[in-house]
Amino acid sequence: MKTNFTPVGQNERILLLDALRGLALFGILMVNMPVMFEPISSLLMGAKPDMPLQHVIAESFIKFFFEGNFYVIFSFLFGYGFWLFLNKSTDNGSGIVPLYRRRLMFLLLFGLAHIALLWAGDILVFYALFGFILILFRKSSNRKIIGWAIGIALIPTVLNGLMSLFFGFMSGIPEAREAIEAGVQQRMDTMNQLLSNATAAYTSGGFGEMVSMRFAEYGALLPGIIFFYPVVLAMFLVGMWAARTRIIADYDQHLPFFRKTFWWGLGIGVAGNIIYIMAYRKANMMAQDVWSWLYAMFHTIGGIALGAFYVSSVILLYSKGKAAGMVQLLAPVGRMALTNYLMQSLITSVLFLGWGFGLFGKIEIWQGILLTVAIFGIQIPLSKWWLSHFKFGPMEWLWRTLTYGKSQPMRK
Repeated sequence: MKTNFTPVGQNERILLLDALRGLALFGILMVNMPVMFEPISSLLMGAKPDMPLQHVIAESFIKFFFEGNFYVIFSFLFGYGFWLFLNKSTDNGSGIVPLYRRRLMFLLLFGLAHIALLWAGDILVFYALFGFILILFRKSSNRKIIGWAIGIALIPTVLNGLMSLFFGFMSGIPEAREAIEAGVQQRMDTMNQLLSNATAAYTSGGFGEMVSMRFAEYGALLPGIIFFYPVVLAMFLVGMWAARTRIIADYDQHLPFFRKTFWWGLGIGVAGNIIYIMAYRKANMMAQDVWSWLYAMFHTIGGIALGAFYVSSVILLYSKGKAAGMVQLLAPVGRMALTNYLMQSLITSVLFLGWGFGLFGKIEIWQGILLTVAIFGIQIPLSKWWLSHFKFGPMEWLWRTLTYGKSQPMRK
């Protein structure tokens, strides 16, 4: 059966969504940067002891204002966009789910290629997998969707709490405490060896060694499925709810909601992220304790709250005519979100890996902050220039062409 599905046209896009997506890309690059010039598996080691003050300040700046906040926004917007695609209006009303699955399959392949060729910190693989889960909620009520989102978002906090209680109880038994300490030391030794191997591969290894190491690091991060990715899935569901209620498309009708979200997000986000930073500096990532539980809890609470504050701030300013310039500036970056996300990995690969400029392990965090601003500063005019000549970003064009099974018109 033939269908008449076509990509969303420019006049159908929601400018605010594109601008928020562009803003989220900046925040994601800021968070990713420190683990682009170091092995990403260093995330599992926690705070480095005895670091200079400038390192602590720069790291705390990223953790407070960016970490946990912008991946929440980006996940929310992906859920929003996936729902819009899943509910496209068609002539015959059939066939959209198979097309949607096809779209997700190609996104999954993009994610795997991203891991193999550029960086082990890919998010696209799980975005694609979680996109399939959205199908299960297609006919669910809004109340059920939000209920599931809350429950899923609580998974990291509950699991970390249970593990902290278990290890705390077992540590009171001398024989068990010795076994726990031995296990922690073994995990530390394993991680230190992985970090050493990763540094060697990325600075002087061949192409095959880099590919193998990227997948090895990705595998080491997979336990994050239960400690990190539940929040991603939860925000997908919140994005679905937002798309169904048109809360951003009709933002002018929901300003009281955004005002409340602004103040609640600010208060909870600031308090939560302060506790999050304190817990990060004290937590032992190799062994569950109270600090690691607080770290997981306020990574979720502070991240979602401050992310909601950022979104509400942009919408409220835009409603007063005070953010039109910023929205116009960021929207082209957001329209090319897939291209710009992969471009960030490509640029940093050239800068840091041995086959490029070889700066891996030679950059300090404060320098990474400046580099983030510079890279994103390049992406803003580049995106605007590209979209003045073409309808889609290059990766968006490829994704659409593969999804619809025919070449999409590229030039305006």
